[in-house]
Amino acid sequence: MVMMKRFVGWVVLLCCLVGAVLPVLAAAERRVALVIGNAAYRDAPLDNPVNDARDMAEMLRRTGFEVIELINGTQKEMNRAIAKFGDRLRSDSVALFYYAGHGLQVRGKNYLVPIDAQISNETSIRVESVDVDGVLDQLASSELNVVILDACRNNPFERKFRAMGGGGLAQMDAPKGSLIAYATAPGKTAADGDGRNGLFTGELLKQMQRPGLTIEQVFKNVRREVARATRDNQIPWESSSLTGDFYFMPGGRAPAAPTVASTAPDAVPVAASRPAERPVAAPVAAPVVVPAVAVVPPKAVEPLAKATENGNDRVIEVQPPVAEKTSPPPVEPPVQVAAVSRPAEPPKEQTIRTANFTVTGKVVLDPVTGFMNGEGAIAFVNGDRYEGGIVDNRKQGRGTFIWPNGQRYEGEWVNDTINGHGKFFYTNGDRYEGEFVNGEPHGKGTYTLQNGDVYVGEWVRGNKHGQGRLTWTNGDYWEGEFRDDRQTDNGKLVYGTAHTPEVAAEPAKPAAKPVPAKKGK
Repeated sequence: MVMMKRFVGWVVLLCCLVGAVLPVLAAAERRVALVIGNAAYRDAPLDNPVNDARDMAEMLRRTGFEVIELINGTQKEMNRAIAKFGDRLRSDSVALFYYAGHGLQVRGKNYLVPIDAQISNETSIRVESVDVDGVLDQLASSELNVVILDACRNNPFERKFRAMGGGGLAQMDAPKGSLIAYATAPGKTAADGDGRNGLFTGELLKQMQRPGLTIEQVFKNVRREVARATRDNQIPWESSSLTGDFYFMPGGRAPAAPTVASTAPDAVPVAASRPAERPVAAPVAAPVVVPAVAVVPPKAVEPLAKATENGNDRVIEVQPPVAEKTSPPPVEPPVQVAAVSRPAEPPKEQTIRTANFTVTGKVVLDPVTGFMNGEGAIAFVNGDRYEGGIVDNRKQGRGTFIWPNGQRYEGEWVNDTINGHGKFFYTNGDRYEGEFVNGEPHGKGTYTLQNGDVYVGEWVRGNKHGQGRLTWTNGDYWEGEFRDDRQTDNGKLVYGTAHTPEVAAEPAKPAAKPVPAKKGK
């Protein structure tokens, strides 16, 4: 709290010097993360990985990471996400990869299991899974890399082929400048967990919030608490070759309003992120929109941000501060301080420019957290565009997101994720209008293919599921029950008009399947 008082004092001093409401200071290091959580396995479903991944993604965003997030990924989706992750890394990047789900080893090599994997023998493991070495290859360009594998859970795949490599994951040597963390020791397995989070990730989320801890201290604390909770039956383990210090949370600063303990099962808070396209459903949110920036106090009275007036347009040019390589301040004990009421400043027309995006509209920046609120248009350097409501750096309310390849979503957002009623337009001409939950059609909706075929009915997690009607362009239609995007025997096929004889339970034509949308950057 003492450090926070000093920090607020620095901010007030700088505001007075430049006449700005808030000088936005960019972090010296660029933080990029890929978070994957797989749970919806057909033969071996898991309880925690989706919550683990979503809570981890939220925590990383609150500590300044730009996050690519993938939930229940197929092999193709995982490989594409890993490639996209590698494309965003530079020599000055801090790269973090987190995976929760099934994982296994074969002859000393580790593999992550996609939800669509069909594993029956050793060869199928290599073909159907994702090699962890491929992830490490993508990190070669970064100066500091962190790999976190909560993939040591008991699963039937390992029991089938235990003779080929044993349970759990195999030990990997961390390349220079890297740290590889496991939920338990090499060759051991860990339980999935009974609460919202797995034991390892739940403790990791707690330790990441503590200011002033190096990453080694974070994982040491996690190891101590997990070992204590399991009576040494599960002992997290790391392999490290880091050559410098890294802090999730620098000394004296805590993450703003952490939501790790949220009980909302499907909330996907994606702080300032762009949705990542999915082939059938509207995209699940992944990285980039006003990233949570680690604010550092000025080291001199020279302003690090300058504001200019042009009529009613207020432009803030953001200049990243020069990082000073010093040891972090010691963690100070909390001090009880009386709360000081501060009236909220109303949004005003202004333009905010950073290296990754430009925001124009009626927005206001919180002078303590740096979070943005209001309504505006955000143009990203990669070509993405968003226009709509912004609450605490997240897309909220109604808004439109447009990808560089032309895909577009118009509708409601909750916690930076497509939730509610909206329209999604695909590059191939298909379109969907209806209800969305966590970026996927879920509820009632209409899917119109570019050739004129139309499905009207119920959806579950991006698939036609429930009661619906599929109408072809010639007037024929099939009406009845759908399961996992396919017609069942519980329905009828009607030819032409209503006067045409009906044929019960005769799905003579296949249900129309949306053409996969072209992937955007």
